[in-house]
Amino acid sequence: MRKKFPSAALILALLLSAVAATLFVNLGRANPYSQAVYKGEIAPPSKPTITIPSPKNNSIYNTNGLSIILNVSIKKTNNQNYQEFISRVYYKSDWLQDDTYVYKYYNPDSNYIRPQITEFYYCLNLTEIPAGKHNVAFYAIEAGYYFPSLFEYYGFSTNDSSVISFTIDTTSPSVSVLSLENKTYDTSDVPLNFTVNESAQISYVLDGQENVTIAGNITLTGLPNGDHNVTVYATDEAGNVGGSETISFTIDKKPEPFPVVPVAAASVAAVAVAGAGLLVYFKKRKH
Repeated sequence: MRKKFPSAALILALLLSAVAATLFVNLGRANPYSQAVYKGEIAPPSKPTITIPSPKNNSIYNTNGLSIILNVSIKKTNNQNYQEFISRVYYKSDWLQDDTYVYKYYNPDSNYIRPQITEFYYCLNLTEIPAGKHNVAFYAIEAGYYFPSLFEYYGFSTNDSSVISFTIDTTSPSVSVLSLENKTYDTSDVPLNFTVNESAQISYVLDGQENVTIAGNITLTGLPNGDHNVTVYATDEAGNVGGSETISFTIDKKPEPFPVVPVAAASVAAVAVAGAGLLVYFKKRKH
């Protein structure tokens, strides 16, 4: 009995199946680009999104350190032939010259695909920030590939950026009292005039009592005789507090003099009335 050998067409089909299976294994478990042929660049199906939940933009801080929360995400397509991932995330500040990378994707082993990510969260702690207004720009690069078949692929890349602005102010306001001096006043009402070198919230403390907020120059009224002291404070938008020199002064208000003239006039009037009464009395006795 003669043995039947497979036909040439069947052998070719088996060989093609084996090649396809090998390509599939390589694409799924090793370097996906070792078997397919690169065909060029195409338009990306999406772009990365950068959000900065904290801090609030255009804020002012009284410290040289700042923490910035960064979120980067990619909206993947429903087409399984696309492979999108975050390739780079970096930032550049106006006080540093070089770009600083906080994430890089690389694949050093050609036999293993390093996991690719589509979400990236990072807390950036900046230190030694100089005083003044600053900008920090964040950049995210999305890369990927499109595989229309196992034998060819296309590349694409896109990016997005976001900028956060803030001000570092570590200098306290300067406050000077103009009207009060370390001396004795003969009045219970004294002016409290002052100057501040920047926009700030103003308050004063008199004789160690509660802090009183004011809008500007005022007059301290009804001060009792004795020793007093007052300090003016200014709090700027960053929270820095500056205080004036504490001014010590004395109130020595003399009492009002006794009203002599009115009393004397009243006495003369009383004598006149009494004299008139006596004159009428003696006239009646005479008759």
